[in-house]
Amino acid sequence: MTEKANNLKNTLQEIKKEIRRRLKRLRTAHVEVYYHPKQGYFIISGAVQKDSVAWLSIPPVETAAADADAGLLGAKIRKGLHRSKKAGFVDREDVEDFKFWQMTGVKGINSFKSFSKQFQCVNFFKKGKTLEIKAMVRDSYGAYAVPKEEDCRIMLSSSASAEAMGQAVLKLLQPERVPAEK
Repeated sequence: MTEKANNLKNTLQEIKKEIRRRLKRLRTAHVEVYYHPKQGYFIISGAVQKDSVAWLSIPPVETAAADADAGLLGAKIRKGLHRSKKAGFVDREDVEDFKFWQMTGVKGINSFKSFSKQFQCVNFFKKGKTLEIKAMVRDSYGAYAVPKEEDCRIMLSSSASAEAMGQAVLKLLQPERVPAEK
């Protein structure tokens, strides 16, 4: 390897380290809450993939019954946010086999695409002192996307009570947004 190529390699490594350092400092905590009228809630923590900015779902799965009160739901979400913040960066290989949608017990769910047809999703992002909560919609590819409507978003203080977080989820899970049962 020539000296010029070696210098370029070292420079790129330093840039990569700096990006990682900044991402870690600016990183947000992320939780996804999935809801099905019969199965209840699945609360999934997220972590940033190493060498990327993609979010990955990490175990374990927190669950709550469909009739869970707002306080219990919010407490499990807060626990998930804490787990997300502590996760740091993860290797994709470490969580590649973590397919939380297989734990639902609903027949016919063998992929995330079939899961998203039956489960509603609410995302939580903790960014500094703000908690952004969004009701997601299913797109034609089977993924969840951010809707354009402003009524699908709630902003809270990151120090909001568990009850307030649970109430936000319940508010965003309006009947017209709940997927049809099969």
